[in-house]
Amino acid sequence: MGGPDEITAARRALGRHLAHLRRAAGHTQHGLARLVQYGRSSVANTETGRQHPERSFWSRCDTVLRTGGVLAAEHDRIAGLDDRRRRRPAARADDHAALWEHRTHIDAHRSALTDTADADARLARLEDEVRQAVADRGRCPPATLVARLRPLRICVDQLMATRQHPPQRVRLYTAAARLAALLAVLAVDLRAVPVARAYAAEALDLTRAAYRTEPQARAVHRTEPQARAAYRAEPQAGDGPPGRPGRGPDMPSPSARDRRRVDR
Repeated sequence: MGGPDEITAARRALGRHLAHLRRAAGHTQHGLARLVQYGRSSVANTETGRQHPERSFWSRCDTVLRTGGVLAAEHDRIAGLDDRRRRRPAARADDHAALWEHRTHIDAHRSALTDTADADARLARLEDEVRQAVADRGRCPPATLVARLRPLRICVDQLMATRQHPPQRVRLYTAAARLAALLAVLAVDLRAVPVARAYAAEALDLTRAAYRTEPQARAVHRTEPQARAAYRAEPQAGDGPPGRPGRGPDMPSPSARDRRRVDR
């Protein structure tokens, strides 16, 4: 994790994401460059991954494009990976070769998630990626899997901002709930219990939203056991104030209330 190839791919993906957001906001490269006070060539080279500007560039782009800070946050993540790579001893190239997909396969998946205009195709790809991530949990280290799930969170945010028919919305809520529940379980594995509880609460909220959108969406409740177990995980030393053994703060159960709505 955090090798040169991964960092290069992450920078290119961030550049593609910038280009997508720029076009969606109706800006040309020249127009965006003027607003963020950089040259047009800097914007063009950043979008193709050939140039790696400092954090202030990404913060300005977040402000102009009204992204809520996602570009600067991804820049910070990549900078952290690069810093850790520089600090640790070089690893042998074949140490984990059998663990990873081929880079072109990963790039193809990511491109399908971020560049495809067809929302239904993107949603189907998201569902496939979440299912594969769940299947890979026993084979991949938790930290590796968490890094792999970050682009899926961006994809969820983008799809949430689009309009879908109710059945598509249910599929999106279901995939997003399963993704959040998986992240909650991985956070428990990494002893980040407060983060696990936040992801678990999100998974349960998405479950309720799926019920409200389409009463027949009973399958989404398969995420509840994972999410509730993560929410009630006992904090480890340094994770925050201790709780009662085997429980976190009491959570309102959506099942009875939501099922009454379904049965009406």
